[in-house]
Amino acid sequence: MRILIIDSDSDYRSTLRYYLEVKWPDAVVAEQAPASSGQLSGTFPVETVDAILLGYSKKSEDGLRWLRELRARRGCPPVLVFAADGDEFLAVDSLKRGAADYFPKSRVTHKRLIESLIGAIARNRDSDARLQSAEDEWDLCGIKSHEFIARLHSSELSSVYLAEDVNTRSRLAYKVLRYVPDSGAEQLFDRFLQEYEAIASVDHSNVVDIFNLGVSDDHAYIAMEYLSGGTLADKLATALAREEALSYARQIAMALDAVHEAGILHRDLKPANIMFRDDGSLALIDFGLAKQMWLEAAISGTGQIFGTPYYMSPEQGHATSVDARSDIYSLGCILFEMLTGTRPFAADTPMAVIYNHSNAPRPALPSDMADLQPALDRMLAVKPADRYQSAAELLPWLDEVSRTTATA
Repeated sequence: MRILIIDSDSDYRSTLRYYLEVKWPDAVVAEQAPASSGQLSGTFPVETVDAILLGYSKKSEDGLRWLRELRARRGCPPVLVFAADGDEFLAVDSLKRGAADYFPKSRVTHKRLIESLIGAIARNRDSDARLQSAEDEWDLCGIKSHEFIARLHSSELSSVYLAEDVNTRSRLAYKVLRYVPDSGAEQLFDRFLQEYEAIASVDHSNVVDIFNLGVSDDHAYIAMEYLSGGTLADKLATALAREEALSYARQIAMALDAVHEAGILHRDLKPANIMFRDDGSLALIDFGLAKQMWLEAAISGTGQIFGTPYYMSPEQGHATSVDARSDIYSLGCILFEMLTGTRPFAADTPMAVIYNHSNAPRPALPSDMADLQPALDRMLAVKPADRYQSAAELLPWLDEVSRTTATA
């Protein structure tokens, strides 16, 4: 789910972001603050977002003018209007100018917002001729070696397909990036292929295998290993056994060591991006590339952008430079959740979660896991210089505690 929030009130933007991420933890939420960065750029590719949440103030007539201009753009998604000082006349004017829904800000609830968004997006997609059937898009890719089986996931910018080799009947997953006019698509295609080519060069059992990369007409695609065992997020309804959690952490660290050696940062390490094979081994997927490409293509000006905050390092949450130590921090967050069944830092809003990563006391493990606390504290150190400096430095400790746990 990709949502753009346009509102000058940073606290209200945070509230809307929280509502969205409660429903869709992997949502990509972009923000635009008109008071500081002005009107949304005319080159913003509105067709790449699923919905726009537009704030309005009676102090300015810009809100309705922007609504009218947005709705006039080709491929504009549903626009929901929010007003702090509105009335029924504004509601009527908003709907007449193309708003999908209208809300007084003080009366927005999580349930009402999500229901409105789901309905608006569904209606828009039903009537949107730009969205082709899965089979039609697969045919456009021109991939003759594999037959279409199913579309596993789809968004405005990309899709993931399950396909079967016409000769061996083995299955692969194909990730397809669509060409979006006027969105810097040529640069996106180049980067999509270059960065996945770098990942394809990594030969490690805990990194998803990339088999092929290519471009066909207005699509770029990669063929990758099909991981049918679900995600780590699926397993985290409760805490995992200590031995299992440490085994997974060790495999993740080995994968990070391999990709870091190749000069690649994951940048989006979280349970949903850790998948399993049928034999129980895990592999890292989605190195933050699709999300990062969309953000870079979608935002201009000074709008602030954050992803899901629960596994972000303090430096990533504050949009400063990151290195391999940021991935180590994310692994620390995941290890704590695997051991306890809860996330290490929680709060009522995403911005508060980001604040806690930098300012809250480091989370404490249960007393029967006290032997793991010093290493976890080091992984979750606020300052990168105080953490393990690499996955290679972390691995000896994980090897030792995994071994002693298995023999206990």
